[in-house]
Amino acid sequence: MSSDHLFTTSGSTGVPRQWLRSHAQMTQEAALILGHWAAGATEVLSFAPSTHSYGMILGEVGAQWLNARLQACSLEQQVLPQLDGDGPCVILAIASTWRLLPTLLARLSARRSVLVVHSASLLPPDALAIVQRLAGPQVRFIELLGATETGAMAVRELDAQSNAEQPWTLLGDVTLLSPIGAPSPLEVSSPRIAREQGAAAPASRHRCDDLVLALDARRFQWLGRASSLIKVNGVRLDLARVASELSQQLHCPTLACVAVRDALRAEAFEVLFSSATLTERAVREAFTHWPAHHPRPVAVRRVAHLPLSATGKPQPWAAATSVKEYTHEPR
Repeated sequence: MSSDHLFTTSGSTGVPRQWLRSHAQMTQEAALILGHWAAGATEVLSFAPSTHSYGMILGEVGAQWLNARLQACSLEQQVLPQLDGDGPCVILAIASTWRLLPTLLARLSARRSVLVVHSASLLPPDALAIVQRLAGPQVRFIELLGATETGAMAVRELDAQSNAEQPWTLLGDVTLLSPIGAPSPLEVSSPRIAREQGAAAPASRHRCDDLVLALDARRFQWLGRASSLIKVNGVRLDLARVASELSQQLHCPTLACVAVRDALRAEAFEVLFSSATLTERAVREAFTHWPAHHPRPVAVRRVAHLPLSATGKPQPWAAATSVKEYTHEPR
């Protein structure tokens, strides 16, 4: 019987696809990350679901590797952690976890050292302010950049001096194949690249949807997701960031910005949302609080259902025929 574990891509940039990771690959990833930043941790509080590779690898496999207690938590399902443990602990955060983090850390850090790991989505707009306020000897923060297809690829250690433009550093077993000095897709090789369902073996390299500027052989700046970057009247927009900020402003997690073709502007975007209480007018009015030069959507549409991935990312391809299906072909 195969020990490979099947994961499905989130669907935030296209129709989900299935990938297989071996137990050895997952253990290697957990050891690489937790062995460096959380050796000796006695407990893992995971808000990342185990159906997602992040939650499985650093949650279930990671807790086994550490011989640590694992608590599976969920704000969406109102499953909160018990804070009765002792010793160093790890919090596996997703975007929604940051609403609870200040309260959690206030209770934990008085008697335990805590490592907060964030992955699976952009940092929420107020996350860096929380880092700058709470980072210190007892509380450390790291952010991981990864994909279902590749596992974790790069890391940023966040502290009081961190900002959104802080470069990323590759993990030790990842090789950067992107050219240095020019914006290009993030392309890597790694022994942890997953095997696509139906393929005989994993590819030796993978080209991601992420657009980066390689600074040297080990570091790069992340410029956005190629599938969410557009230019409207000469202004470059990262639709993933626009959606993240708008979603928080309107308290609507089921909201997405999607690129559309426009006869006047060539590129434009529309806002899709699913909510019983939010109105299209309220979404349009939210943009009146944004800078005057910021492009506005050409349309705002309520949809009956905008499904979320396991880690809370909207899947607009499932709700709109205008959304391009993006794929991530291994090269």
